[in-house]
Amino acid sequence: MAIAVHGGDHFIYPDCRPGFIDAFQVMQNHALDGYASVKLMAPYVNGSKADIVTDGAKHATPFVETWSCYKGGETHCGRCGTCVERREAFHLAGVEDPTTYADPEFWKAATAGFQAEEVR
Repeated sequence: MAIAVHGGDHFIYPDCRPGFIDAFQVMQNHALDGYASVKLMAPYVNGSKADIVTDGAKHATPFVETWSCYKGGETHCGRCGTCVERREAFHLAGVEDPTTYADPEFWKAATAGFQAEEVR
């Protein structure tokens, strides 16, 4: 079993933190004791979304067929948290983002403000 959590989710989502993943594995081991052995794989729990993009590009992942937007619809909105993270991840990975966004440049302003706050 695999889960696609990444290090950038730790602050927002408690179930994406390493401690939760470890505790889930312990629970699963107890629940399946004597019946099955299932490993919960979370290879990016301490990595970034850019790491996922980098590895995906190495393995020719068809990114155009993947979806991140919280809003749904025909195209990614470009403004929700996952769209901003997705766009930034492709940028940081140096991989061309094949995604169509309704607002393709919003991520720059959104991440610039966040980075400025981190410096303070």
